[in-house]
Amino acid sequence: MRELRGFRFGGVLGAHPMRAVVVEGFTTRLAFGVVIFAMPLYARQLGMSLTEIGVLVAMKALVEPAVKPFMGQAVDRWGARRGYLTAVTVRLIASLLLFTATTPASLYLVRLVQGAASAARDPASISVVAGSSERRLGRAFSVSFGAKDLGAVSAGALGGLLLSGSGNDFRLLWAFVLAISFVPVIVVWLWVPRPDRQPAPAAQPVEHPPEARRPAGSRVLRDRRLRLLCVLGLLVGATAHMTHGLFPVIAAEVAGLSPGQIGAIYSASVFVLLIVGPLAGLAADRFGAAPLTGARSIANTLSSLLYLIFPTGAGMLTGRLVDDAGKAAFRPPWGSLLAQAARGAGPRAGRVVATLDTALSIGEAAGPIIAALLWDMWGLAAFLLVRAGLGLATELFVTRRLLHAVPAQ
Repeated sequence: MRELRGFRFGGVLGAHPMRAVVVEGFTTRLAFGVVIFAMPLYARQLGMSLTEIGVLVAMKALVEPAVKPFMGQAVDRWGARRGYLTAVTVRLIASLLLFTATTPASLYLVRLVQGAASAARDPASISVVAGSSERRLGRAFSVSFGAKDLGAVSAGALGGLLLSGSGNDFRLLWAFVLAISFVPVIVVWLWVPRPDRQPAPAAQPVEHPPEARRPAGSRVLRDRRLRLLCVLGLLVGATAHMTHGLFPVIAAEVAGLSPGQIGAIYSASVFVLLIVGPLAGLAADRFGAAPLTGARSIANTLSSLLYLIFPTGAGMLTGRLVDDAGKAAFRPPWGSLLAQAARGAGPRAGRVVATLDTALSIGEAAGPIIAALLWDMWGLAAFLLVRAGLGLATELFVTRRLLHAVPAQ
């Protein structure tokens, strides 16, 4: 209990930039969590196959690797505030496009725009936290990612209730998404400060060290710890997202659950996130971020086995809780490690963060496609066993090496 009393949310949220990151994260995930929940079911209603749905779920992550490096450069050049405002504005545009999404092609377009917004958002938000005076990075990111996850699981419950109460009227959901999408634009505009505009002395140009002048990708490849972080992000993103967007389909078609029951499973995850996230942030600050990076891989393996062995409502609930516990334990140390890398990268902080986070995005893009192909070709058992094996391999061959790697400077 003493450790929990040491977790002071007020201290973390004392600065306006952190408030903006937390409020933006919650409202964005609340709005687009409804989309993530409803879109596979909506796509199924349009007659799309499992493989097409897998590609649809992955479209958002597919565009991120192409956009994130550019946004990393934009954050370094324009500042985190302008990049952040760009991201939330593009999300608002994506919410408008939902009302025109009546064909598979238009659904793919919405996911592409969402992917561009996410690619712009991640480097900017991490740079805002890294550039703040916050020293307790683990706790800061536990609050930040906890708000996002809380919004996502709340959206699942809300999406199920809205669909059940409206007779599967998806336009009601899209109207909710549009209304909520205005909030992130407002809070980022008001709470993320403009950078100081102090003119530099004209006669003394600033010289950066040779390491800062190297391309961001070169810096990542030259540092063993950063290379391991790239591999970790790739594998964790793939295994986590193999069920991320397909969970409603698994629960509906394998366990026979209704949208309302699936939404109730999402809402049960709130308690896991509220408990595990703060503890993970506190542990990351006290014991270091690296020891907790294996939590996601272990959870991916265990949840896959639970979905496979117990294809019932109870099995879906337990597996989802394990999945979300792993996510809540992984995100604070992951964000902390990225922020540490940003603080050590000098003027190329945005590009280094974007390079590392791009690896995670590539995995997130590949995961749903691999899962859908495995399910279509060899069945649900093959898909879940491959996911469990990837989670175990990540823990054995990547996470343990990361623990012994020399910290990046």
